[in-house]
Amino acid sequence: MQANRVKKMVLSALLAALVFTATYVVKIPSPTNGYVNLGDCFVLLSGWLLGPWYGAAAAGIGSALTDLLGGYAHYVPGTLVIKALDAFVAASIYHAMKKSTKGMLVSGIAGELVMVAGYFGFSSLILGKGLAAALSIPGNLVQGGIGIAAGILVMQVVRRAKLTDQM
Repeated sequence: MQANRVKKMVLSALLAALVFTATYVVKIPSPTNGYVNLGDCFVLLSGWLLGPWYGAAAAGIGSALTDLLGGYAHYVPGTLVIKALDAFVAASIYHAMKKSTKGMLVSGIAGELVMVAGYFGFSSLILGKGLAAALSIPGNLVQGGIGIAAGILVMQVVRRAKLTDQM
């Protein structure tokens, strides 16, 4: 039992590093003073592979570190919670749908809608941008869509390599 817990913690750290790298390295500037990235692919993978709790931790920590080290420190608390909830929701739905491919799509959409709504709420209410925060919605929807598509593709590779059997 202890070995399984250590294994999950190590995989969580690995996925947090992958979330960070995919978010920090691939940055496509958006007109809303932010950027679109591939981190959501690994946010979703974190949830799908690790389950709700470990997946949420990996997704939230990896994403928050990107904001902290990338010059967006004011987003760190919001990103930590939003990306953790994104992975948590995706993992919960995916597992409820018996880890099916359809479950990946449905859970990915639900998780990414949490992300879009979360950033809108955080930016409008906490950062004080009001309705101007709605300008980030299209970019976040694109980022979410790319994250879902890439996440499903990577998950198919992980499944074919039978790596999920070892987690």
